[in-house]
Amino acid sequence: MSINILLYLFIAAVALITVILIFVIMMMFTGFLIDLPSIFPWLSWMQWISAFRYASNVLTISEFQGLNFCSSNGTEFCQLTGEEVLAKRELTHVSSWDLWKNFFALTVMTIGLFVLAYIQLIRMKRKK
Repeated sequence: MSINILLYLFIAAVALITVILIFVIMMMFTGFLIDLPSIFPWLSWMQWISAFRYASNVLTISEFQGLNFCSSNGTEFCQLTGEEVLAKRELTHVSSWDLWKNFFALTVMTIGLFVLAYIQLIRMKRKK
């Protein structure tokens, strides 16, 4: 993503500030810093363009699905289960597609950004 921005902005300082701003905004909408159901409806669309959100969902689902946090002293009481963690983060995890759709979204975003970078490189070559 930063390569695309650097190609469109020829001044490195402006490109660096732009990349940092975009990354901070994308990190805010992963669900860790801001509770996604509590944000304004006119800002909720930003969660769908956050690459960090999709990566976070992949890691969370793969790590917490089917996990039990039980005490090692032999008691039957489990403080928290992985399913409760996923429910608290409001991540659907019923089928394997719920995990793979996040991989698919990351792949589509990556291919799209590579295409944009390629187009910009062609445009830069023609200007010379």
